[in-house]
Amino acid sequence: MIGLKRGSVELSSHQEEWDKNAENVILELKKLFGNAAVDIQHVGSTAIHSIYAKPIIDIVIGLRDLNDISSGLPELQS
Repeated sequence: MIGLKRGSVELSSHQEEWDKNAENVILELKKLFGNAAVDIQHVGSTAIHSIYAKPIIDIVIGLRDLNDISSGLPELQS
């Protein structure tokens, strides 16, 4: 399971679905931003296999120019 109810905290051992979910999101973001994205990475505790983590996937996007996000913003928000 990914995500938590608002106001709750839960730590879990690493789940393979976290990696798969992150990979799928990264592929979608690469399609959305194309060459504007310098790099897209799964970061945070769910990216580290040897520790317990909250089941929340963190993704960071490196852009060539911050203005490049405006073209993909409506789709990102939806």
